[in-house]
Amino acid sequence: MSVLAWDDVRYVVKTKDADGNNTGSKEILRGTSGRSSSGRVLAVLGPSGCGKTTLLNALSGRLRAKRGDEIHGRVTYDGASLNRSGTSAALSYVEQEPKFFSNLTVRETLTLDARLRGKSDDDVDELVMSTLKKMSLMSCADTVVGGDTGGKAVAGISGGERRRLAIASETLGLGTDARGLVVLVDEPTSGLDAFQADKMVEKLVDIAERETACVVCTLHQPRSASFSKVHDLLLLASGGRVAYLGPSEEVVEYFKSIGHVCPDHFNPAEFVIDLVSIDVDDGDGDERIEARSHERVEGIVAAWKRHERKTKIASREKMETLIATPSTKAVARKNRCGPMRQFRLLAGRAWRQARREMWVNGVRMMASIGLAAAFGGCNFQVGLGPRSVKRRVAVLMQACINTSMLALVKSLNGFPRERATVRREMSRESGGYSPGPYFLSKLLIETPIDMVFPVVFGGVMAPMVGLNKAGRKMFLTTLALQSAAASSLGLCISALSPNSEVALAIGPCVMVLNIMLGDTSGAFTEVPDSLAPLSKLSLIRHAFEGVLCSEFEGLVFSKEDTDAKSKQIAKTAKGVKKMARKFQDGIAPRTGEDVLEGLGLPTRGHATKAAKSQVGVTVMNIAVTYAALVCKKGK
Repeated sequence: MSVLAWDDVRYVVKTKDADGNNTGSKEILRGTSGRSSSGRVLAVLGPSGCGKTTLLNALSGRLRAKRGDEIHGRVTYDGASLNRSGTSAALSYVEQEPKFFSNLTVRETLTLDARLRGKSDDDVDELVMSTLKKMSLMSCADTVVGGDTGGKAVAGISGGERRRLAIASETLGLGTDARGLVVLVDEPTSGLDAFQADKMVEKLVDIAERETACVVCTLHQPRSASFSKVHDLLLLASGGRVAYLGPSEEVVEYFKSIGHVCPDHFNPAEFVIDLVSIDVDDGDGDERIEARSHERVEGIVAAWKRHERKTKIASREKMETLIATPSTKAVARKNRCGPMRQFRLLAGRAWRQARREMWVNGVRMMASIGLAAAFGGCNFQVGLGPRSVKRRVAVLMQACINTSMLALVKSLNGFPRERATVRREMSRESGGYSPGPYFLSKLLIETPIDMVFPVVFGGVMAPMVGLNKAGRKMFLTTLALQSAAASSLGLCISALSPNSEVALAIGPCVMVLNIMLGDTSGAFTEVPDSLAPLSKLSLIRHAFEGVLCSEFEGLVFSKEDTDAKSKQIAKTAKGVKKMARKFQDGIAPRTGEDVLEGLGLPTRGHATKAAKSQVGVTVMNIAVTYAALVCKKGK
């Protein structure tokens, strides 16, 4: 029989007040110790805030100490450090609120997980089918999982089915390995009705007994039927202090022996949780109630320590430190397919996600056409007179800003939604994948789709405005590249930001800076010489220069304005004098090259150079995003 053991696990965090000032420290775990045997389910019970989830995070190696925090402890599996490459156990961690890719079905989700674990195609179907049956997921096998990881929230499977899918996904095929299996599950019954919660506990017991696995789960107020199914119980008081550790059927007798008798026909789980809970508000302000609660809890913890020393339930072996800092932790990556296969599998998932969101892309298409019609209507047929120069420049700048903002907002909204799912999948010991295949597959599928919308926008707007037909192809290419560059900037900001809220706050500010530094021609504003080198990083600059050159190269202007507004002004004598004075202020440009020369831009071939600069900025953003994903991997 294999044993998962942890000894003297401590976690101390710094506390701060509302103004961010340090106020001291708080012990979340005060030397928690325990053990779980293979083939058995250990239920961790205790009041809210006692450290149940923190303990599971510590056992799984996911607990990350911030600056000033402290983590200490020893955790082993059969005497070997659990989270090191030499361990003989496969570790699976099931989160409390599991997230999946919303547009994949339950079967497709498990099939992808099996293939990422290196299973052959011949074994995948059989393994997935048996897993669906074992976890009672056959009825929803071909139903989409649902969630909000795509372009919209999708209705999918129920909460109980989602929890069972999470367990199936994390343990898929691991029982067939020669290694042992450790399954850590954080509150799998929370939010479920009593019947579904009981079925969930049954599945955990089945996994423990069938796969000979060590299953440790935190339970929140289990019903008596569920409590009777688990093999062992770890009862925690505040600070993660152990109040009981042993077989669940013996807990009532143990507490009876120390003076706490469980009433007849009373749920033992509720009884023991009440015993270690602190009554901080009894309604009448009597502080003696809280004092007696503290006294009771301290007495129970002390009684368990005496009982533990007397019976020697938990041996104190000299084991190497397990909970190491991220810099020294080396996690084994077994049962993982190669990078190229990961890329193909993840690209297939990305394509299914995108294909099943076609109606979302349809809405984006209609929005692009509507915006193009609005732009074209406000600047309809500007003509080739001197007055059209300013209007053309303004339309081109507005087109660049519009394309950039739409692509940026889409990335800022979409990428953070799936980041939690991707982080969970990449952190798997078995069946995880690297940031590179995921990121490249995402770019391969999503970038071409995103580039279609600015092309449609420009294709509708350009004829309405009367833009240069000769430069139309380069104009549309520049807008498409601008969408890719802005989308890559959104990915970069999202990857660097700690959460989606920060990304959404920073993204528009960064785009405004790009707009401020985007007009080096001086058509609208002047960029200071001190900021001129920084303007090379501006998305707007390269796009604006590209569309200017594609528009004005080869364009020949007439001496008089021929657009509808100019003709209307010219009908009055006052209007004729006004236009005459305007033309006397300077010499009207005869060709587009005159305009480009006046803006300080090359008169030939600069549109291609600007496009290359757009590609360079896109590659730079992609590189930074990839580096951020690698650095934050597993965090």
